Amino acid sequence: MDLRRVGLSTFLWPGMDLRRWLDLAAELGLGGVELRADPRGASPQDLTPADRRLLRAQIEARGLWSTVHVPIYGVNLASPLPSLAAAALGEAIQAVDLAADLGSRAVVVHPGHVDPDYLQLEGERDRALRLLWFALEVVLARARRGAVQVALENKQRGRGWDMVYTAEDHHLFLGHFPDLGACLDLGHLHTTGGDPGAYVAALGDRLLHVHLHDNRGEADEHLPLGRGGVAWRAALAALEGSGYRGSIVLEIPDPDGLRESVSLVERA
Repeated sequence: MDLRRVGLSTFLWPGMDLRRWLDLAAELGLGGVELRADPRGASPQDLTPADRRLLRAQIEARGLWSTVHVPIYGVNLASPLPSLAAAALGEAIQAVDLAADLGSRAVVVHPGHVDPDYLQLEGERDRALRLLWFALEVVLARARRGAVQVALENKQRGRGWDMVYTAEDHHLFLGHFPDLGACLDLGHLHTTGGDPGAYVAALGDRLLHVHLHDNRGEADEHLPLGRGGVAWRAALAALEGSGYRGSIVLEIPDPDGLRESVSLVERA
């Protein structure tokens, strides 16, 4: 596989900051980086306009493309607390603005989460879907201003409900928003027992971005490739067979495990 299509994710990891992740991507011959917009990562609140210009220059100097992931920690677009749902939407908007400033290819957005206690209440699923629907309208409007693409990601099995687990779930939103793309996380899909080939085929040309990592099927472990049960070779073959030529980001936090995984992907 052409490694210029492959990127790494800038996880929070001891001894690794943004510059070191950029250097590692270049060292491994990768094409890009996915910037996690979390505090102590690539938080928009921590990056002044001058910082953003410098970061963009550093990315471009290494010949890399970039994408931005909306913050992971504490961000829930479907929070039952209106103030927290609004704050989560604000974080997503700031991530879009960061992507525009950096010239990034896309912004990846998680759907919101509903905890098990709330799921037993009447109308709770509809309430959460309305919140996500509204959030996507706002985020997409902001993204159009900055010429940034938005990709909604499928989620892993866990307690509660995260709204997007299947291609049918994805299409509930893709069918309404013509400029919304899909991010297919193959590690997440493995925890739900989904079939990568069928999912890729169902998304068709709405597939904008891919995340790749491994796990043993029970939890979202972000293991190096080959350490779990994800059929990653078959998944890559399905992507190639579908004509997908977009970006593939290795979401593997351990730099040594990432190196192993890049070697496997290169030979795939």
